[in-house]
Amino acid sequence: MKDQIERFYDIVAEEVSKEWYPKDLLLPTIHEFLSFFTDRPRLLDLGCGPGHESMRLHAEGADVVGIDFSNESIKIAKAKNPKCVFYTANYFNINESLGKFDGIFSSGSIIHLNHRQLEELVGILSPLVRNSGYFEIIFQHGKGKKIMIFERKKEKFNLTVYLYDLLALKDIFAKRGFKFLKEGCLDKKLIDMHWKCYIFQKTSGGVNLIV
Repeated sequence: MKDQIERFYDIVAEEVSKEWYPKDLLLPTIHEFLSFFTDRPRLLDLGCGPGHESMRLHAEGADVVGIDFSNESIKIAKAKNPKCVFYTANYFNINESLGKFDGIFSSGSIIHLNHRQLEELVGILSPLVRNSGYFEIIFQHGKGKKIMIFERKKEKFNLTVYLYDLLALKDIFAKRGFKFLKEGCLDKKLIDMHWKCYIFQKTSGGVNLIV
């Protein structure tokens, strides 16, 4: 049986696609992120879902590789974005076969990871980011965790969402060779819902350790 989180995102893939392809709330955030690159960047869209922000990243001048563990989401992403590359993959199975990236764009893709898992993931991703490359994360701000309850197709899902603040993220990213650069711009509607955007920059070769 599929993991509950994976099953939930398979079920809502079409729903998310219909909501977010027309919605450009993250376009200013994407513009700001792409302003850090002088040439056409190669970006990893981490947890790309059905590819709505991959579409915008590509349209604004990036070469995009998207990964997500939801097979249904990746099917939609591939159908809608033939000029991007997509893979169905568990974050923790990512390896250097994906090649090197100038940056990583992560919108809402770490919210189900606890502190230990996030530190492990950043360690896995660090060697894939070129030195002086960038890592932008959009996440739920706060401390601790919360349970979000959803019902879809007569199934009930209790999903744990982990919250992070700047101190915790600085510590995690610093251990893996990234420095905090700035808080990125984010639409007020998202800020009011306790979302934040932080941008980190690769400063060293990083390490790949399981903690």
